[in-house]
Amino acid sequence: MPNSAVLKLSAALGALFLSFPGWAQLPSALEEALARTSVSLDEVAVWVSPAGINAPVVAHRTDRLMQPASSVKVVTTLAGLDLLKPDFTWKTQIRAQTLPDKAGAVRSVSLIGSGDPHLMIEQVWLLVEQLRQTGVKRIIGDITVDRSAFGEKPVDQGAFDGAADRSYNVAADAALVNLKAVSITLEPEENGKWARVTSLPVLEGFSVPKRIALSKGACGDWKSKVKASYSDKGVRFKGDLPASCGVKALHVSRWEADDYLTRLLKPILRSVGIAWTGVVREGRALAQSGVRLAEIQSQPLPTIVSLINKYSNNTMARHVFLTLSQTDPVGTAKPATLTRSRAVTDRWLVKAAGEVPSGTFIDNGSGLSRKTRITAETMGRVLNYGFRSYVMPEFMASLPLAGFDGTMKKRGMAVGSAHVKTGLIRDVRSIAGYVTDINARRWSVVVMMNGKRLDGDRIFSQAVLQWCAQGGAQALWDDQRKGSAAR
Repeated sequence: MPNSAVLKLSAALGALFLSFPGWAQLPSALEEALARTSVSLDEVAVWVSPAGINAPVVAHRTDRLMQPASSVKVVTTLAGLDLLKPDFTWKTQIRAQTLPDKAGAVRSVSLIGSGDPHLMIEQVWLLVEQLRQTGVKRIIGDITVDRSAFGEKPVDQGAFDGAADRSYNVAADAALVNLKAVSITLEPEENGKWARVTSLPVLEGFSVPKRIALSKGACGDWKSKVKASYSDKGVRFKGDLPASCGVKALHVSRWEADDYLTRLLKPILRSVGIAWTGVVREGRALAQSGVRLAEIQSQPLPTIVSLINKYSNNTMARHVFLTLSQTDPVGTAKPATLTRSRAVTDRWLVKAAGEVPSGTFIDNGSGLSRKTRITAETMGRVLNYGFRSYVMPEFMASLPLAGFDGTMKKRGMAVGSAHVKTGLIRDVRSIAGYVTDINARRWSVVVMMNGKRLDGDRIFSQAVLQWCAQGGAQALWDDQRKGSAAR
């Protein structure tokens, strides 16, 4: 059936069933689950509707503007798929003044980013290998990095929660490489005495110890037990790792962007035989000036969206959100900005959800913000739009699958299945996604909790998912239709 026909049919069904009022109060099973937590009724919003139909069977406080945390990534990623299209990619280039001379030397080298959210060390190595095969043996002078595709100024990386060296706080950067982070892996050896320590990517001037002692006992808060201390030159461990933890990893980001890129490029260039003694410096490079020495395209947008949603990657979400600027009338003629992308998102929300309450605000697209506000109803309507959309397969598959992957890996379902985006920051818990029940019927589900004491929040959100999966939403839907018919 053509997409336009699907949308018309869904709209007609929605209009038909709107006469069946959703429960403003929670069903008794969900009230009982909430009573087992410290969350009060006025701190939670719940939307449950048939997937694709804006007629909720449960609509508790769905008109209240609330902080969604990372579940707002469903807005960012669905808007990205819908507006940028599933074949969208980002491009990164290396250009120089001229081709290498007879000695293999090049000057005025520039790395030009366009906002690739997932340009990792493997892709950088491929770029550098292209340089080698072009005949480059030596880069003279500094390398200019052009980040002008994004017009936002650098932000204080610790502004949100004070954790300036945590990788989830890395801001958007049009020439971002490897999420500007180092992953330090601790892998217990079979002898039961030591764990090997490795780091990727290898950064010039940054070292890690070869091993850390293993200890007995429960894993628990293993990060406090290893007692890692960082400097620009490396990491030291003053504690030990419980052997019961298995393989663990620390992700750290403590370098300024130019310094990080300098440290990353030097060993990669050296590994392919290209000499370079300069540093990376930010500047502008005319995209058509000189010659192109190397170019690489990002993974397609559906792959990027899956990485964002499965693992709740804030930095990558920020990139997609800023890239939405390209879909306004200005396009790529000017740098992408938050202001432009917010305007694009506001217009798209009206298209996806209909009338949007005043005060709705999507700050940076990641959910790592205290300013973002949205209602459970708007989120539910966005999910329904996504279910009716031509990008439904890509979008739904990008969400964490309960019990199997991403942030829902440890939250399996007793029956049915669920594709759900989670959200968690201080005083905020949320989920948003789709549940498939025992009758293979799908439901759009949103739960948002805002409050100072949210102990047991997972008990409630999991109860909502299980209630839908076990047929609770279908039974309530049937009861509402019978009641409406009787009237």
